[in-house]
Amino acid sequence: MSLKFRSLLTLSSVVGALLACQLPGMIPLTSQLEVDMETDPERVIEVLNSQDWVALQSVVNEQYTEEDYSKPGTLTFTAEVTNEQPVYFSYGWCTVDEATLQQNFEHITVTMSIDGSELGDNVVHPLTLEQTGGLVCLDFGVLFSNWELGEYELKAVAAFDEVINDGLADYNAGDYVFVYNVTVSE
Repeated sequence: MSLKFRSLLTLSSVVGALLACQLPGMIPLTSQLEVDMETDPERVIEVLNSQDWVALQSVVNEQYTEEDYSKPGTLTFTAEVTNEQPVYFSYGWCTVDEATLQQNFEHITVTMSIDGSELGDNVVHPLTLEQTGGLVCLDFGVLFSNWELGEYELKAVAAFDEVINDGLADYNAGDYVFVYNVTVSE
C-alpha cells in the first residue's frame, strides 16, 4: 500500500510546539517513565516516508474483526517494542473523498494519551494520507523514541457525536477506544 503524508498545521500548533519544546524537536514525557515525542511535524513526515520506524498497530498480539472496529467500545492490545526504531502510534479515519472526510470530522473528536495524561497538539500531528485505493484519510499520530524500559498505556479515543458515514458504511455515535499496553524492552 502506498501512502503520501502531508501536514495539516495551524499557527497555534506551531506556536504551541515552539513553546513546549525543551530540546530541538523533542520533548520528554513528564511522568514516572520517560519517552521522547517528536514535536516537529516535518520530521514526523520525514521519518514516516523512510523505512526507519515501526507502526505500533503492526506489532500488536491481538486481532479483531472488522465488526469489532465498526462499533463503539474498547479494543485492547498488547505490544512489545524496543528503542531500535521510532514507534508511530496513531488513530486514522478514511473516507471516499475529501468532502466526506471534512464533514465526518465535524462530528469526530480524537484524543490521545499516555499513562492517563492527554497529549497535546504539539506532539499529536494530524496528517492527511492518500491511499492507493483512492481513500482519503486523516491520521492523528505521535512519534515516540528513546523509551525508558518499562510499561506504558497508550490510548486513542475517537468520539463520534452522531452517526457517521464514510461513504461506504454507517458508524454509530459513541466512543471508539483503542488501548495499547506497551512493554519496552532491550
